[in-house]
Amino acid sequence: MAFSPFDRIGAYEVTGQLGEGAMGVVWQARDTKLLRNVALKVLAEHFAGDPDRLSRLQREAQLLASLNHPNIAHVYGLEPLGAGACIVMELVDGETLADRIKRGPIRWDEAVEIARQIAEGLAAAHARGIVHRDLKPANLKLTSNGTVKILDFGLAKPLAATSADSRSSLLPTIASGSAAGVILGTVAYMSPEQARGKEVDARTDIWAFGCVLYEMLLGRPSFDGETATDIIAKVVTGHPDLEALPPDTPPALRLLLSATLNKNVQQRLQHIGDARLFLDQSAVPAGAASPAAMQPHTRRGLLVAGALLSVAVVAALIAGAIFFRSGSPSTGQPLHLQVALAGSVGTPIVSPDGQRIAYAAEAPGETRAIWIRATASETSQKLAGTDNPQTMSWSADGRSIAFVADRKLKTIDVAGGSARVISDAIEQIRGVTWAHGVILLGSGGRLVRVPEQGGTATPITEVDSKLKETIHGFPAFLPDGNHFLYVIGTSAPELPGIFVGALDGKTKTRLMELTRFAGLAYAPPGYLLVGGESLTAQRFDPSRLTVSGPPVPVADAVDGFSVSDNGLLLYRKSSTAAAEKQLTWFDRAGRLLGQVGTRANYGNVELSPSGDRVAVDIQTDNNRDVWMIDLARGVPSRLTFDPAADWTPVWSPDGNKIAFASARNGGTHIYEKPSSGVGSDTQLFKSAATEIPVSWSPDGRSVVFSRFKPAGAAGVDTWLLTLTGEPKASPFNDSPFDKAQARISPDGRWIAYTTNDSGTYQIVVQSFPDPNGGRWQITAQGGIEPKWRRDGRELYYLAFDGNLMSVPVKEVGAGRTFEAGTPAVLFQTPLPVSRTQTPRDRRYDIAPDGRFLVSVPAASSAGAPATVVVNWASALEKK
Repeated sequence: MAFSPFDRIGAYEVTGQLGEGAMGVVWQARDTKLLRNVALKVLAEHFAGDPDRLSRLQREAQLLASLNHPNIAHVYGLEPLGAGACIVMELVDGETLADRIKRGPIRWDEAVEIARQIAEGLAAAHARGIVHRDLKPANLKLTSNGTVKILDFGLAKPLAATSADSRSSLLPTIASGSAAGVILGTVAYMSPEQARGKEVDARTDIWAFGCVLYEMLLGRPSFDGETATDIIAKVVTGHPDLEALPPDTPPALRLLLSATLNKNVQQRLQHIGDARLFLDQSAVPAGAASPAAMQPHTRRGLLVAGALLSVAVVAALIAGAIFFRSGSPSTGQPLHLQVALAGSVGTPIVSPDGQRIAYAAEAPGETRAIWIRATASETSQKLAGTDNPQTMSWSADGRSIAFVADRKLKTIDVAGGSARVISDAIEQIRGVTWAHGVILLGSGGRLVRVPEQGGTATPITEVDSKLKETIHGFPAFLPDGNHFLYVIGTSAPELPGIFVGALDGKTKTRLMELTRFAGLAYAPPGYLLVGGESLTAQRFDPSRLTVSGPPVPVADAVDGFSVSDNGLLLYRKSSTAAAEKQLTWFDRAGRLLGQVGTRANYGNVELSPSGDRVAVDIQTDNNRDVWMIDLARGVPSRLTFDPAADWTPVWSPDGNKIAFASARNGGTHIYEKPSSGVGSDTQLFKSAATEIPVSWSPDGRSVVFSRFKPAGAAGVDTWLLTLTGEPKASPFNDSPFDKAQARISPDGRWIAYTTNDSGTYQIVVQSFPDPNGGRWQITAQGGIEPKWRRDGRELYYLAFDGNLMSVPVKEVGAGRTFEAGTPAVLFQTPLPVSRTQTPRDRRYDIAPDGRFLVSVPAASSAGAPATVVVNWASALEKK
């Protein structure tokens, strides 16, 4: 509805237009009764004509009118206007925070005062059950007297119906710019749960508060992009660059940003009022005082902050400043904190004295290496010469680290110096531990010992085939430096367990059965910690080598953990990102086109030949099965039901069958089943090796599969199973190197696969089925997961930086020799790519129409924060 100057709405005389948005138009007006200027928000016609929305709006306006807070623009009333209504609000003079930021970043001390007022206004509204849902710089006014006013508070919430068309309520008033600008300016501040269309609560405002604070300090949004889709993808899967903050940013502000911008809503700052603890602490500039020089009352203040924010993402600076002491575990209540370790992969390990954390990480464009972070610091340091670490352990004195890389056992002094090779020919690594001059590790399926000065790896255990043992590994020294804990794996489900051994090889004492395994350790003053379905602690007497009492849960499912000698426990939760992936369609430019099914723990993705269905493997209830999803209806149906794991589905060329790997019957072999789901599972052939199908030839006569190398060797080979007549398996290309993820071209003449024969994983194309017809290396900078376009004229793969790459291919000459063009970037994917781990998963596929179906993590697990528990055992001691 349009107005001109001097038009009247009740007692209000319109004087001009202030802005326009999806919800309506905001006009400036004069209250002719109270003689004050006001703002009138006139609802858009499609809102005004809905009685239900108007009723909810009136109730919300009444509640907002009761909020008499200096940092919230007041709502004076609701004025009838024809069949609709307009909201009468306080007219706030001054520039918006968005206008202020356009002039450049805001100094941290000024930003703290602005943030403090925003937080106070939010806290007052949240206490009344009101959620803003669209907090951003354009909705924040800076008055001439220094007061910050939050505009449009709560107006989006009552307009959010459950119907599909209610999303327009997420696009509030436009202060300036186009409608497209509103979309970009709004989605950049949406919480991940809000961007996904989930129900939101006050914690969505806390996320937006973090986005606003970040933008004040840097002068740019925490999430940006060319389109709304680009921004939403970053909000859901990316992380703000906290390393880009100005160097003088106080540590407490960095911690506040980590606490508010946590994608996991359960681990985000839970109450906006608690932000005051961080903002008050920011009064001490960064670098003004070291943790050791902090006064006792300051430390007590931090203790209060830590206790109130046990579920927030808090850096190790707080923990180091307050709690970490040398010596035995201290008493007191357990305190849960979180530590952000940028780019980290695997499980971080804490030093015996709790003073340092070591972890493997991949910095952008670099090889994976070991990084060290002091627990009383926010910064990490890369250890030169530690490229491609597979596993690592601290020395007992915490001065050095032993690690395995490139089939060599090495040690390095963390204070400086070069890595030193102390043993060669280390294979199939499964854990390492170091104490009393001996390094003990799982290698080649058994346990071996190596003197810390260097020498030959000497076996101290051997696999007993009569007991169906397959692996000895994951050792952990006990305090005497002679006995150790370790794991024995078997092919019989009832036999795996945790054992005690000794360096002389004469002790083999079974402690307990074992199901899911995610770490093993002894912890003072006498506990056996085991990671599995949950992390548990059980009383353990290291002198008698016995356990007593029931295992007590310490944490829910973890991917791995580490414990110090003085009461510090560090673990990484089983990744919700891994359990929450979304099958998502993208075009060649990376634009999001839609989603398939619900979020789940998807593994491999394989589109049917006709493109109407997708076969996936999904992990639920600690088991993995093959499922089929009808793409037109988004309806999933389960294909396999065996209690053993079934995964890696591969379509037959006619789409009537699915081949898959199954861990049933004491091994991993290839089975097939009709894709209709009707019929039985049939094992294609029997062998003693471990095999996983990867591609079915277009003529249907053969299946290419990955076969794990024999015991004592690492990696996989590519084999060919001929299905005509009696099934027969033979190596396609035998070599000492990994050859994985093979894909046969649509015409059946070529095969693309990933191999590390050049020292890093590259994409190679070879003639098929005869490998002697030619071989061409496609990549120079590395890559994994090759896929063919349906017409065979293009080859795709993932680069190490996560970019999806395209390579044009053609056949030339009378003999139709293969020729590849130059790789080009299509778009950046959210998929993490390792430079060193054997690639097996297939996380994307190409439809016949050229769209890409990608299994998108809800949040990247790489760099996911680790949980630190100080005085972890104190609660157990009281039981």
